[in-house]
Amino acid sequence: MNKYLNPKNYWRYFIDKIFLAISPIIRLWEEKHIEYYSNMPLKHQPIFIIGAPRTGSTILYQVITNQLDVLYIDNLTCKFFRNLFFGFWLSNKIFKQKAHNCFKSKFGDTSECGLHAPSECGEFWYRWLPKDRHFIDYSDITDKMVEDIRSEITAIINYFDKPLVFKNLNAGQRMRLIKKCFPEAKFIFVKRDIIYTAQSIINGRRKLKIRDNEWWGIMPNNVKELNKLNIYEKVIKQIIYLENQILIDKDLFDEKNFSTINYKEIGKNINKVHAEIKDFIGAKEKNNYISPKIELSNKIKLSEEEISILKKEISKLDWETYND
Repeated sequence: MNKYLNPKNYWRYFIDKIFLAISPIIRLWEEKHIEYYSNMPLKHQPIFIIGAPRTGSTILYQVITNQLDVLYIDNLTCKFFRNLFFGFWLSNKIFKQKAHNCFKSKFGDTSECGLHAPSECGEFWYRWLPKDRHFIDYSDITDKMVEDIRSEITAIINYFDKPLVFKNLNAGQRMRLIKKCFPEAKFIFVKRDIIYTAQSIINGRRKLKIRDNEWWGIMPNNVKELNKLNIYEKVIKQIIYLENQILIDKDLFDEKNFSTINYKEIGKNINKVHAEIKDFIGAKEKNNYISPKIELSNKIKLSEEEISILKKEISKLDWETYND
């Protein structure tokens, strides 16, 4: 059933239709700005937060965008995903440099925090990329795609003269495209112990009532084969293949442009992590933000039997081929 047929979502349906109708008009205003600012040398490199699902990437994204003077797609900007430059311009007019002070989410969705909270905004990337798969290889990349993405993001960064942080975990499977668009892009790779990551994915699936034979979350290149496996092997291999692709494509970029953050570090000492990322990005502090109290922990929540099955699946893997 179309999600918009739910009475609670009527307003979303009509607003989306309105935005779709006015998008060409907004584009006329945007084009001259995009053309002007995209032809300047890039002032700051875009930053991409990547990793497997359920690794703490959302709370890290929230902390970075709340405390550092960086650009990010908020929930208002994302509503103008067809006209991202205008969305940033409008959001800046309304919210200025205010901190969003949002540290809660539902599987990456921050809509309960309001329009200034950070968004993953996959809709922006789906303007060029397929929805049924996430890995993008060189054969999928066109010159027009690269030109469009590069010009729009470059114009936004140059207009505001600030780094732009993206948190859309699909980007970890699109690093070859990113290399074509931004050869000096920066990446923050968030990792977590595989047992706890797998446990969190399984619990998330159950909370959302995702059936075991259905796929949920970021899709590695071999998603069709993985989706035929039992739930425990499927989830373990989802994590491994997602992270392995990142580690393979990491070599496309200079080592100094890649930072790895562990889930434990986020929960143990967020101020230390914040300071490291601040230096890595090269951004200034915001004023009047709330410092969050981050309470992350790794606790076993599945049954002993299920944990034993997960560990057995991990032991089957050929770790010599895992580029860690």
